[in-house]
Amino acid sequence: MRYQSTNEHNEKLSITIYNDHFGLVKEERQIHSNEPCEEIQYLDVAKKIETDSIIISGVHVLELNYDFDLVSKAKLLEKYLDETIYIYDKKTKEKLNLRLLSVNDGIIGERIDTKEIIINPEGELVLPSLPAGLIAKPALLWKVPKAPLNQKINVSYLTKGISWEANYVLNLMEKDFALTGWVAINNQSGTPYENAELKLIAGEVNRINEVTSLYENNRNYHDEMVVYSSEPSFEEKSFADQHMYTLNRPVTIKDEQEKQINFLNITGGNYRRIYEVNRYSTKPEIKIEIDNNRENNLEIPLPKGIVKVYQADSDDLLEFIGEDEIPHTAKKQPLILTLGKAFDIVCESMETNRYEEENLEFVEYHYYLNNQKEETVTIRIDHSIIDRGWEMVETSHKYEKTTSTNVLFNVEVKPDEVVVVSFKYVIDRTIYIKNRD
Repeated sequence: MRYQSTNEHNEKLSITIYNDHFGLVKEERQIHSNEPCEEIQYLDVAKKIETDSIIISGVHVLELNYDFDLVSKAKLLEKYLDETIYIYDKKTKEKLNLRLLSVNDGIIGERIDTKEIIINPEGELVLPSLPAGLIAKPALLWKVPKAPLNQKINVSYLTKGISWEANYVLNLMEKDFALTGWVAINNQSGTPYENAELKLIAGEVNRINEVTSLYENNRNYHDEMVVYSSEPSFEEKSFADQHMYTLNRPVTIKDEQEKQINFLNITGGNYRRIYEVNRYSTKPEIKIEIDNNRENNLEIPLPKGIVKVYQADSDDLLEFIGEDEIPHTAKKQPLILTLGKAFDIVCESMETNRYEEENLEFVEYHYYLNNQKEETVTIRIDHSIIDRGWEMVETSHKYEKTTSTNVLFNVEVKPDEVVVVSFKYVIDRTIYIKNRD
């Protein structure tokens, strides 16, 4: 006897979705049959299941098959080649019995009564029954020791075709900001998930490209914290070497559906607007920097995603001012967005002098920063020095040496002001001479 188990038998369903277009489905079902069964047909699994990932507990499985020969017009007709079908005429209410000869280029049949050949007959094509072997939806078929069934079983498997990504909306006020985060879930796995517990994994999980698919033990939780929100919907925890977000309520994700769920609402944080230039710039890049710490109402691991940025105009209406994509951002790691290039700030830079004294080479450089805006701005100069063995000897402004080849200047420029940033550094050429020797 064959026993059929459907998602109506689910007592618990959960799905964990990863960034890389796959998910882990976990089901707990109650199965019951007074009659001895030797086969269990496990229905309502994802069409894009990875068959080598299936884990079953609660029943001893001798053999596992995945049946995916689904019903279609072409397959139905192929199954009925050389069999009797009939054509139903709705107007005359008559039935024409045919022996099906070919379905390769239209329908060709032989009349049972006259033996005449009919090509593409008009009317409703009626087949007596569903041929053996064809099923309406994919199923796992298990061979089990023949016995009555009355137990709970747990089944888990990986499936492709389901993914999630984060997206953010950042509203910049005069001094502070409001940040809203959304989770977008896209289900193309071939099955719905009704009233499921939902978890999302943010991070990079190694996967082998070629997996056995008919379609396209972890560390303890630690470092627990809740995402700040008026009504937090996700709880965030570190998990293994990734981050896990658990929805605090069941959710239904239909097949062929994209669902958006709010997971983050931050208000009252501060930000910095920086205009950044380098030696090749004529217009500075607009940068928004946000400290990801508790003092700024944050200190939250943020999943990678696109941040769309808005700001109110003089009519107090929000306008779109740019967007950027952030990587997975750990807490205390700042959020840095590039929104475009500034219109009213002009930059020019040049090497003004280079001369040698014995084995020392001196280089003088100037940046001309012209602010035509109506407010004071901060302009950051990110200057690269490719020579080895250099040392700064003179500067007009304070600087920070960030790497062996870069220095940063942060300069305030008032409205309608031109500021000249000049500096001179020396290169010790004896390093090159020693290397040649």
